[in-house]
Amino acid sequence: ARHVLDGVNAALQAERSCVFPGEPCPLRVTLDNPKWLPLVWLTVRFPLEPGGALRPEHRWETVELLEGGVQKPYYEKNVSFLLGHQRMSYTSRLQAEHRGLLSFDRIRLLSGDGLCLCIREKEIPLPRPVTLAVFPRLVPVSTRWFLRNSWELETGARGFQDDRTVIRNVRAYQPGDNARSLNFRLMARGQGAMVNIYEKISPRRAAFLLDGASFAGLPPEDFESALEILGSLAAQLMEEEVAVSLLISRPAGRLEQFAACRDRRQLPAVLTLLAAADTAVSITADEILPRLRTLSGAFLICGDVRRLDAGTCALLERHRVPLLAWGEQSHPLLRVLDLNAFRAGGGL
Repeated sequence: ARHVLDGVNAALQAERSCVFPGEPCPLRVTLDNPKWLPLVWLTVRFPLEPGGALRPEHRWETVELLEGGVQKPYYEKNVSFLLGHQRMSYTSRLQAEHRGLLSFDRIRLLSGDGLCLCIREKEIPLPRPVTLAVFPRLVPVSTRWFLRNSWELETGARGFQDDRTVIRNVRAYQPGDNARSLNFRLMARGQGAMVNIYEKISPRRAAFLLDGASFAGLPPEDFESALEILGSLAAQLMEEEVAVSLLISRPAGRLEQFAACRDRRQLPAVLTLLAAADTAVSITADEILPRLRTLSGAFLICGDVRRLDAGTCALLERHRVPLLAWGEQSHPLLRVLDLNAFRAGGGL
């Protein structure tokens, strides 16, 4: 029985790695026994998301195991018999219950004698980690405010930039002009120092900043509802050909915190960040500046404005970045809008 799992291998593949609440997430598990000795019984285990975002189809397929003094949920499937030189596959179905993210890089196999007096366990690394994301539920939202206020001329120069491929006019150089706008071709003809006047364009983009820690003092349902609105706004703006980017406060145990999308194929990267978002830490100015070349078209999503980092507020105030807060609130330096007002029929 000591060598019962020698040579036995397993593989796992997700048929759908990104789902919405209420949708199934099928997993294909393949077991391979290359030796002559059959396995009287075999148990397959892999971890589940602690918050219950993904649950097995059957209740008895969930077990609680003590690890490091903490009870952790695992998926468990018992295979009654695996013959020698047999390869078998089966499909396990997880049900998406609510937003969350599950990632693991190995599965466990258990086997032994027919009386279970001698049990052996083996961990098998997967060729690449399996990541299953349950996106926030999408709800009807209105994007009129973004299109009306963020990109119209009434906002002045904020959000607008020069299109250096279209020269609208030229004029004589004046002190303070950008040297990069000099028209060297005219200067070479002896016409003096002239500068190009470029066509102004309004880049259609929206950069969302999410401060998770500002929701820490609010009910968890408020954070989930805010993510539903944010994810829905990102999806709707993308459909309207607006480039969307998202920067979140770093989730526990993850390195990724920034994603951008310009078309439907890239939208899952933004929604996956929302699936991983938590309320552990605040977003800081040191995280914002290296990832965003400009803060025009930026909006910070927050819960309680009083919980925002002081350095972040100072940066947002310099660039006139508005806050989209949960509920009606006010801030001494920043413009605040109620995030709930972006629901369809909410007034914005």
